[in-house]
Amino acid sequence: MERGKKINTKELMKVYNIEPVKKLGQNFLHDYNIVEKIVLSADIDKDDCVIEIGPGLGVMTSYLAERANKVIAVEIDKKLIPVLEHLKEDYENIEIVNEDVLKLDINKEIIEKYCSDKNVKVVANLPYYITTPIIMKFLEENVMNLESMTFLVQKEVAERICAKPGGKEYGMLTVAVNYFAYPKSLFKVSPSVFIPKPNVDSSVIRFDVRKERPFHLKDQDFFFKVLKASFAQRRKTLANSLSNAPYLNVTREDVCKALEEMGKGISIRGEVLSGEEFGTLSNILFDIHTK
Repeated sequence: MERGKKINTKELMKVYNIEPVKKLGQNFLHDYNIVEKIVLSADIDKDDCVIEIGPGLGVMTSYLAERANKVIAVEIDKKLIPVLEHLKEDYENIEIVNEDVLKLDINKEIIEKYCSDKNVKVVANLPYYITTPIIMKFLEENVMNLESMTFLVQKEVAERICAKPGGKEYGMLTVAVNYFAYPKSLFKVSPSVFIPKPNVDSSVIRFDVRKERPFHLKDQDFFFKVLKASFAQRRKTLANSLSNAPYLNVTREDVCKALEEMGKGISIRGEVLSGEEFGTLSNILFDIHTK
């Protein structure tokens, strides 16, 4: 692969008087072997528009710019913008957006503005504290032309997303992500590749967005409410968890009837149901809810 412009992380931090901001979850990458592996895993080519979330000092940005048609670097921290602007001297295909990605309308403010005619891929070293909201934002908002997302995340998050039914890692995030995409955990990353070093290991995970949903839902919002209630108190049975959720408006008898219709025992917990089974349960309860 082409090599981007190498950036000395420590030197840049000194020159621009930058200290990682803890509340923004900033852990800057400085290992170029890992950067290359991430970019290679994202499978970027000249037909792609890449959205990079939280580019930080731009360590990965130049590598992406070498391979992509365009890179949209979305950075919330104003102090980092001068560092990123400097990259534009070497790469004309970089656009910098100084915004909070969670507050953006991705389709209107990014896709339509910069890359409506390109395949869209998202790449990021995600801040741990907003990993889930960012993942779900891109999946739930039906981002135009979105093909894949490749993220560096906390190892435990990758394990939860890729978990199988029945285990302790399996939960709402697992089912929700798999409804929209095919996730695959690719490789682990040591704390030593970051400044400062986090206290946990990380993993690179890739999401290939589904062209079609894996099962039919009568109401997607209701489905997610069922998931939320099912895993809110893991030790409780589904009959108790769902009937105790005021936003579902179903009784214990309703839930038991739905489970029996599915051929399931009334004492089961949410962690044993597959995503498709949650879809079936949601559809049955939705009919009851809307009577």
